[in-house]
Amino acid sequence: MKNEKKDKVVILGAGLTGLTAAHFLENPSSGGKAIKPFILEKQDIAGGLCRTEEKEGFSFDHTGHLLHFKKKDSIWKKFIEGELRIDLKKHSRAASIHIMNTLVPYPFQYHLAYLPKDEKEKCVRDYLKVYKTGAPAGASFRQWAEHSFGRRMASLFFLPYNQKLWNFNLNKMSTDWMGRFVPGPDAGKILRGAEKKDPSQSAGYNASFYYPRSGGIGQLPAALAKGKNIVFNASIKQIDFTAKKIFFEGGNMAYDRLISTIPLPELLGYLKGAPQNAAAKKLKWTGVYNMNIAVKKNFSKLGHWIYFPHGKIPFYRIGFLSNFSALPDGFSTIYIESSYRSERKKTSGASVMKFFNIKSDEIIVRKDIDIPYAYVIYDMAREKTLAGIQDFLSRCGIISTGRFGGWKYSTMEEAMQDGFDAASSSV
Repeated sequence: MKNEKKDKVVILGAGLTGLTAAHFLENPSSGGKAIKPFILEKQDIAGGLCRTEEKEGFSFDHTGHLLHFKKKDSIWKKFIEGELRIDLKKHSRAASIHIMNTLVPYPFQYHLAYLPKDEKEKCVRDYLKVYKTGAPAGASFRQWAEHSFGRRMASLFFLPYNQKLWNFNLNKMSTDWMGRFVPGPDAGKILRGAEKKDPSQSAGYNASFYYPRSGGIGQLPAALAKGKNIVFNASIKQIDFTAKKIFFEGGNMAYDRLISTIPLPELLGYLKGAPQNAAAKKLKWTGVYNMNIAVKKNFSKLGHWIYFPHGKIPFYRIGFLSNFSALPDGFSTIYIESSYRSERKKTSGASVMKFFNIKSDEIIVRKDIDIPYAYVIYDMAREKTLAGIQDFLSRCGIISTGRFGGWKYSTMEEAMQDGFDAASSSV
C-alpha cells in the first residue's frame, strides 16, 4: 500500500498564528497529518508582536500583550497551561483614565462620580437625552459614541481617546471592530456610578486577564517554536502564485499550500502580477511607537494601565508591566504607547519623566520598539475591500489569516484559533 502524498505547506510569519498553524499541522493527535511545514520569518527570532525583549536583566513586551479568554473553560487556556506548560496567573483589571488631572476608574461611563460635580451632571443630563434611542444603523464611530453616551461623555473620553489611538477621522470609521472590545451603555451602571464612587463596577472583555507568572509573554511563541522548521531572516522578494514559488533573501521555495500571517498589504505587494494591488492601497492601519523604561521607583499603586484621552499628553496609554509580572521590589517597568500613521512619532522621554516625576538617574534601562502594524482601521470601505481581496487569495489557494493576515482587530486567543483553523483547512 502506497503512503498518501503529503502536500508541502509553507507558512509566512512565525508569529502566534503561524506557529499555532504549524503546531497543529505537525500533530496527528490534534487532527493534523504529521505535515512539517516550513515557516519563513523575516526577523531573526520567532514570535512576531508576541515577543519579549531582554535588556540588561529587564524584560519588555511589544506593548501590553495580555491573554483574554472568552470562556472560563477555554480550550486555549488548557492548551497553554497543559501542552505548552506555561504557568499563567489571573489578574483582575486595575485600569484608569487620566481626565481633568484625576484618575477615573475604567470603564469611564460607570465611574462618573469621580468627575467634578458640574461635569458629572452634564454627562448624566446628556446621557438621559439619548439612552432610549441609541445609535442609528450604519452609524460612524462618532455617531455611535454621541448617540450611545451623550455628547459630554463622548467629548470627554470616547472621541478624544479614539482619535488619539487611531489617528483617523472618526466620522469615517465604522463600528464593526468594537464587538466585545468596547463596553456599551448600561443605564443602571451609569446612574449608580454617577451617584457614588464604586470602583467595583466593571465591564469589558479585559475585566480580567492572564499573564505568565514569570518570563514575559514571549514564553508562548518560544514554546510553540520548539522543533519547527523556521527559516529566519527570510525577507520575501516575490511570490509567483501561478507557479507556487516563493523567492526570498538567500533562496526560493516551492509550495503546494500557502498560509500567510504577514500584513495583508505586504502579501499583496509580493504577489507577482496580482490584480488586487490597487485594492491593497485602500487598506488603512495605525502604527505604534513603544517606549519602555525600567525605573528605580515603585508604581504599584497605579494599577495595570492608564488611558490618556486629552491632547496635552502625547501618549495614549501607559502600562505598568511590573504590576502583573515579577520584578524585584522598588523597581518598575513601564511601557508607553504613541500611535502614528504616515510618520513615526517618537515618545518624548521628558514628557514621561515630567508626568511621573521621574529623575533621569532613576531610569535604569530604556528600550524603544517600533511597531509599524499595530491596529487595523475599520473605515467604511474595509469590509467590501477585504472581501474582494480574500476572494482573490482563496482562488489562488492562499489562506491569509491572523490579526494582520485577516486584517482585523483580535486577541491572542483568536490569533491561535485562526492558526488552528488554517491548519485544519490545509490538510
